[in-house]
Amino acid sequence: MKALNKILVLALAVFTLASCQDKIDLDLPEGEKFLVVEGWITNEERDHTVKLTFTQQYFDATEPDPATGASVIIRDDEGTETELMETTPGVYTYPGPGEVGKSYQLETLLEDGTRYVSDWELLREPVPIFSIEWRLSEDEPNPDNDENPDDIYEVIINTQEPAGMGDYYQWRSFLNGEEQRDPFDIFVTTDEFVDGNPIPEFNVTDELYSEPDTVKIVQERISRAAYEFYTELQSQTAFVGGPFDTPPAPLRGNVRNVADDSKYALGFFGAAGVDHATTIVGVE
Repeated sequence: MKALNKILVLALAVFTLASCQDKIDLDLPEGEKFLVVEGWITNEERDHTVKLTFTQQYFDATEPDPATGASVIIRDDEGTETELMETTPGVYTYPGPGEVGKSYQLETLLEDGTRYVSDWELLREPVPIFSIEWRLSEDEPNPDNDENPDDIYEVIINTQEPAGMGDYYQWRSFLNGEEQRDPFDIFVTTDEFVDGNPIPEFNVTDELYSEPDTVKIVQERISRAAYEFYTELQSQTAFVGGPFDTPPAPLRGNVRNVADDSKYALGFFGAAGVDHATTIVGVE
């Protein structure tokens, strides 16, 4: 959660600095706090969480303040409402999986009476990963990417894109149980050039690994709105910094303030059909 909070604050800070042509005072003021929402509901047989925090200054090394004491509800398009329990400060738990084919909406009422609602998100049929494997890579380890001389393997998956244009995907990777969450780890795409085709030997991490790393790949079938959000998030964090870059726009998610649209939330509430596969590098 802290990683997403920092990335979103960085995107907001870049917009603020890029849009200002006056002298910049390096003694940065506190600035307005925004609600940060991070939550997904999937078909996975597990509890799902919605994390609520408030933004902080980008160079603040402390954990972001959790939004505690909120009333959080997830409703489906058949009218069923489930109130989430706050299991740890700012973390609200939805019991069990979502149902493929249903649409879901998040509603949040903060302690100060501010109400937020998300757009509806359809939980799509997951696309399976047929297999996952490791192999020697032709690339050299890159020290700038925290790779070491023993990192000589790449991990690939084999999957099949279903027929019918308009699918969107996100891949997430876990290294030895820890999700990789830097801006360059964001990997989303569309089916524009692969619709209905097999996708063999697909490298979705662009990382090198060593024995005996455990690598888990999560394949998510997401909405167009989620695809556009994460594409813009990456462009405003990983690919910004040159003097001729276009100033980014404020990065909003799909969660809005009911009473005042100018006081929007950051982050995203989504639904996704998920499949995953795991391999141990060096183990047949």
